[in-house]
Amino acid sequence: METEVYSPTHVFTPGAPIDNRDFFAGRIQQLKRVIETIPSPGRHPIIFGQRGVGKTSLANMLGTILPDVWAVKVNCDGSDTFASIWERVLQKASLSFKKAAFGFSQKQIEQRITLRQLLSHDGDIGPSHVAQVLDIMKTQAVFILDEFDRVNDNEAKSCMADLIKNISDNNRHVTITLVGVGESIAELIGEHPSVQRNLVQIELPPMSGEEIKTIITKGCDLLGIKVRSGVLDAIAQLANGLPHYAHLLGLSIARACKLREVQKMDIQLFDSLGCSLAVEDAIETYRHAFTVATRTSKLSRYPRILCACAHAKHDDNGVFRATDVVEAMQNIFQDSISVPSVVPALGEFCNPERGLVLSKIPVGDRSHYRFTDPMMRPFLRIKAKALI
Repeated sequence: METEVYSPTHVFTPGAPIDNRDFFAGRIQQLKRVIETIPSPGRHPIIFGQRGVGKTSLANMLGTILPDVWAVKVNCDGSDTFASIWERVLQKASLSFKKAAFGFSQKQIEQRITLRQLLSHDGDIGPSHVAQVLDIMKTQAVFILDEFDRVNDNEAKSCMADLIKNISDNNRHVTITLVGVGESIAELIGEHPSVQRNLVQIELPPMSGEEIKTIITKGCDLLGIKVRSGVLDAIAQLANGLPHYAHLLGLSIARACKLREVQKMDIQLFDSLGCSLAVEDAIETYRHAFTVATRTSKLSRYPRILCACAHAKHDDNGVFRATDVVEAMQNIFQDSISVPSVVPALGEFCNPERGLVLSKIPVGDRSHYRFTDPMMRPFLRIKAKALI
């Protein structure tokens, strides 16, 4: 039997969520909770977390690992209303049935019909209309609404809560799964006490170091690339728990091995070539943000100070102090610098003219800091390799 040959761009996909079970890694506990929730009547999972932690990839797996569950997934956007969301869902969802062929033949022909065609209502769709058409479901079905955080219409959120409550009380076969960026389910669907007991909160925190390593080892095994343990440790530290950067670095490993015509990645090749390729392939938003934040008319420490912010010790909310940046400057760049020399630069990084790459967090009479976009931290950690 021939071994399947995989393309690196299919195995490592920093620009797209995972939709192939073979390439999915990590998130075992969260996936288990979703799987346990779906067949439970009156329970609906809400998957939330910061940007870049792999929420959509997890949602994509539901249709592949639950073959007996009918899964329909749509993406939401800022212009959506309750009606527009469910118009897309019902148009995408279709049922098949058999009917007798014309004439005297005993054969049957298969026909398909969308759930929207079964809805007799022609105006804007409301919660009761959706509940009515979903009531025909006699097998387990899950409807996944991804990027629900982008919905700005508060009425849409209220109607969604009403629908979830209706289905929870009257339909044992249907589960609605909301997916989106947020620190709590209240940020996604608002405050609706009547539906709180029906919602199962499934938060996706940043991945553990071991989960990040699993992404790399699983993908590189498929590509026939051997990765040294030192490289795995470095990637776990650089990615900061975000699978996007694990995929970015995994793809860079594959590219570096191809360029050097080797099938083994050691720390020397990773530091000298792998990381620079990752910076080249990084999202333009972060490369541009670095340029804007550190631009000066003469040589300065701004690039190193900003990268040191990414390596600075921080709390669970990503907040760090100027003293933490001073320590990181010494540890990463062997550059001794004083707090009074760092503070003006940190203030500049909070300036709109430099892209607001940092935000000030008042703590007593002092300012602490954190990245405005958490995904900037891993980019800067990788960028720091080029500055050492």
